[in-house]
Amino acid sequence: MTIEIKPGTNKINFKSQGINIVGVLYTPENFNSTKTYEGIVMTPPFPQVKDQVLANYGPKLAERGYVALAFDYSSKGESDSYDPKFRDDENMTRKWEDLRNAISYLGSLAFVEGINGIGFCGGGNIMSSTIITDLRVKAFASVSAMMASDMMQFADRNVFIQQVQAANAARQKMFETGEPVLHDYFGYTDPDFLKKNPNLSGTFAEGYDYYGTARGGTETYPNFTNVLISTVFETAAVNLGEHYADKLIQPYCGIVGAEADTAICTKAYFDKVTSAKEYHEIEGASHVGLYDVPENIEKVVEIIDTFFQKHSK
Repeated sequence: MTIEIKPGTNKINFKSQGINIVGVLYTPENFNSTKTYEGIVMTPPFPQVKDQVLANYGPKLAERGYVALAFDYSSKGESDSYDPKFRDDENMTRKWEDLRNAISYLGSLAFVEGINGIGFCGGGNIMSSTIITDLRVKAFASVSAMMASDMMQFADRNVFIQQVQAANAARQKMFETGEPVLHDYFGYTDPDFLKKNPNLSGTFAEGYDYYGTARGGTETYPNFTNVLISTVFETAAVNLGEHYADKLIQPYCGIVGAEADTAICTKAYFDKVTSAKEYHEIEGASHVGLYDVPENIEKVVEIIDTFFQKHSK
């Protein structure tokens, strides 16, 4: 069934490996399907759904004349799952395939001429790993991106081994029982989280303020959950983009909050990129501050618009 695309917010569907993916296409106020527009595909922070950060940026990008696509990965949000019992599976390699099919969806629209990519936080990993070999995306921007995962995943070898062994054990149990094994990786669903973690600082404190409260959590976004399938660490450490940054063909724009202690992850990736590149800091902003603070969003969108227009040909 063909869906008529109108100005504003459009609910859309496409298939990825036979699974129905639900997305939202944001179009300009004066949208006309007989004209052509620059397209943008967006990837959200881990482990978000399309209704959170992407819903803040989509309308703003549409105001700038873009057609912007946000979508829920398979097993997430409104999208279907390979198995109804195994929802909220944060499998990075499956996300690569979903992103490729999202790009295909945009490419199938007659009114989209040129596709750009924006990756937020962990979505930067997904985008950077995918577009190494997907040149349909012609320019790439990241926002608060956790691009250099090695410094996090492999910083402590013993911790890494414990995390992966726990993920492997969960996979074995799920295979043998046919039942999901779930885990809250950040502990935000614990009602005593703050009491148990009185000395939170930096990104950890910000994370709870967003995901553990109504600001960005399930109370406000019922399609979102902090509780995930327990195999995350099997694929979270496999970030191809970081190791192929010097092979990136597309122009790259890295945007971080000047106060974000995670900015080092974007900078490490940026330093390896050999294609045309830009690095921007938003003064006074933190990592999560680029998610939903209106004045920061306006600054980020201005940078991204200028960057994409510079590389529109």
